[in-house]
Amino acid sequence: MTTYSFEIDDEVWETWKDTVPRSKSLDTRLRELIEADRDGRVTEPDEEQ
Repeated sequence: MTTYSFEIDDEVWETWKDTVPRSKSLDTRLRELIEADRDGRVTEPDEEQ
């Protein structure tokens, strides 16, 4: 397992964190987003239809 640390603007983090349901850990949600990106289920904003 890889452990990774990153920096993000506090306002961006707080805004994103507030969108994650309380029933789900932030770690779990980050893993889901990384897997979705890996699987091609995440598009760039200019690619949206």
